[in-house]
Amino acid sequence: MGGNAFKALTLATGATFPRMPPPVYNALKATLQPILQKLYTHVVVPHEAPGKADHGDLDFVVCGPRASGLTHDEVKAALRAAHSVPMEGARTSNFAIRADAFEDVARACRECSDVSVQGADVYFQVDVNVCADHAQWERTAFCHSYGDLGLILGLLVQTARLSLSVYGLKLVEPIGCPPQTFYLSTSMSDVLDFLGLSMERWQQGFTSEEEIFNWVASSPFAIALAERLKAKDDNDAQPSAKDRGEGRTMRQNFIAFLQSYEFPEEDQEDVESSLFATRGNREEKLEATLKYFGKDEEYAAILRAARATVRAKAVLNGKNVQEWTGIMGMPVRFILDEMKERLAKLRLGPESDAGAGSVASPLVREIPAWQYPLLDMSDEEVRELMVQVKEDLDAAGRLKYDWRTAKAAKLERKR
Repeated sequence: MGGNAFKALTLATGATFPRMPPPVYNALKATLQPILQKLYTHVVVPHEAPGKADHGDLDFVVCGPRASGLTHDEVKAALRAAHSVPMEGARTSNFAIRADAFEDVARACRECSDVSVQGADVYFQVDVNVCADHAQWERTAFCHSYGDLGLILGLLVQTARLSLSVYGLKLVEPIGCPPQTFYLSTSMSDVLDFLGLSMERWQQGFTSEEEIFNWVASSPFAIALAERLKAKDDNDAQPSAKDRGEGRTMRQNFIAFLQSYEFPEEDQEDVESSLFATRGNREEKLEATLKYFGKDEEYAAILRAARATVRAKAVLNGKNVQEWTGIMGMPVRFILDEMKERLAKLRLGPESDAGAGSVASPLVREIPAWQYPLLDMSDEEVRELMVQVKEDLDAAGRLKYDWRTAKAAKLERKR
């Protein structure tokens, strides 16, 4: 059965969502696509998995509403949907279309003995995935193409501790302080080049699962994945139940295919020379990946900024001021402020000179200049500087704090 998004409707009313054989599916697609093209600038149905006997739903990927303020109800009315599960913004909404809502679809149903449309509560599920922009639209259409192709490519990149989604290719683990997602590329063409696969071949299309699997297996990453799958003695090397795609027939078929696949000898020498054809080597793979996408400097800058932040919190705090100088109360703040001013003027090496702004990236936080010199200083050097600051401020009479005067000034500011 189809209609997974409408289980509540099925339970409440007895509505049915039969799976669609190709004639019904194609009739529904041919009917609804022109309707959506009047509402959105870009409309596509991702390439279906080859040889699929039937379909549980029909997926459209769209972007660029033609009318400002296009509403869910307007889309629902245009599709003649009897029920819907709305999702605002750049998300997927589900629509339940009666089997007899359009004559061409109803005719296709009557001509297919596999589909029973007896009764009024027979529907087909149509999903409309609204993308934020054209770039996301292209990525989504690619990742959802040919059944589980996007999920299969996701298995490949896992061998290098990467993750692939409709938002692009990213590192599995966030980096920085606070942790932030680090994207390597949002271009599917560039991602395929990185994997050693041809976008042109994808554009030509595939007529069978075997064609898809052989294409994917031409990637060096496939060798590393095959070795991972064959490592039965290493539980950590095995994909999780989620990664194995339990309930996703095509992905399970690919895993079975790769476990018994014999890589062509003429290709073996070329792909095995790739670092990404090997298991392990995480650090080397990370370095090569960052350089490939030109992200090595940005990555290093984010880590440098994170280290500076962590280091500053660890050594320049009130507890250390009290322990190292014996100063208590408000004068602690005076010492910390003076420390920051002096540190900002220090130039202890290239890393101290390199501020967060040296790399143009929204992920590189604006770290105060005073934090960077701390990366090159030992705890003892920080302590010595702090003691010197305390002595200098004390000699200048700047550690005295008159709380009565301060309170009076505060009250005056509130007036």
